[in-house]
Amino acid sequence: MFGALPFLYRKSEFFGFFIGAILSCASFLFLTYLMGIGSGIHLLMFVAPAAVLVIFGPQRWGLLLSSIVASTLGVGCAVLLIKEPALSAANDPTLQTGLMLVSATSALWLVLIPGYVGFFRAERAEDALEAEHARSEALLYNLLPTEIAARLKDAPDQTIADSLDHTAILFADIVDFTPRSARMTPEELVSFLNRIFSTFDELAAKHGLEKIKTIGDAYMVAAGLPQPVDRPVHRVAEMAFDMLDALRGLSDEIGEQIEIRIGVHSGPVVAGVIGHQKLFYDVWGDTVNTASRMESHGAAGRIQVTAAAREALKGDYNFEPRGPVEIKGIGRLETWWLTQKT
Repeated sequence: MFGALPFLYRKSEFFGFFIGAILSCASFLFLTYLMGIGSGIHLLMFVAPAAVLVIFGPQRWGLLLSSIVASTLGVGCAVLLIKEPALSAANDPTLQTGLMLVSATSALWLVLIPGYVGFFRAERAEDALEAEHARSEALLYNLLPTEIAARLKDAPDQTIADSLDHTAILFADIVDFTPRSARMTPEELVSFLNRIFSTFDELAAKHGLEKIKTIGDAYMVAAGLPQPVDRPVHRVAEMAFDMLDALRGLSDEIGEQIEIRIGVHSGPVVAGVIGHQKLFYDVWGDTVNTASRMESHGAAGRIQVTAAAREALKGDYNFEPRGPVEIKGIGRLETWWLTQKT
């Protein structure tokens, strides 16, 4: 009867409950009447609430309460109203002892098994939740800087917005990417960008920089955020030279020249997290726009810097004057090519 409960439950919840809790208690009460109270058959009625709890869950407290009441009433009726067996053959002492042992053992196992199943299912659910939580944590820390992710965890409804005065922004863009991508299959294109940007990610980690985002074939990285750092412009300058070296090595490896334009500017920015469904850490301000223009108005294989970046690097690096450049949306700016360390 109890073994059939999961199958009956799939057909009809009420029918499964009726068979498992109500009819089983009535059956055990009738068997107790036939075999006598000394048989211990009435103890099996305590199995019904355990089975209901495992099959229907704790949320269905109405069904659980009904099964507890049914089993309690059944056991009470058996103890109060039944003494001697209705079947004369059941008076045999050996039979009564055997029935008591079987009934007690069966009741024990039939309570333990549902309990074990219930705890097993609960532990599996907890393990699944912990694994999902770990995946969510890993995804959050991949999407956002560590400090920002920690702040969001501590205060999920908090608006993350920071004003940072001493930062350096670097933009890099692959030269002639559009005609190159036209010759590639989708798989080759993604593999090509993934190899380059993965190398840039390693360089950003090496120099203690924060990767902000990729925009098509452009790569943006910053120093001095989300926490201030020492010598932010020097950090991005060192990364810029490493990026050029990495692409020269990759060009030699594949037998095809790959070049990038790099632009660098330093100054204050506003940084924060936007979005609800897809969180995104980004930076805004004239510093960002100017760094982007340094890249887009630059030249292949060269690092173009502004006066502010040059001032921070002066004495440690050599520069080649480019002269005033008409920058879209900004006007004429005096710019320099960053060449090498002194």
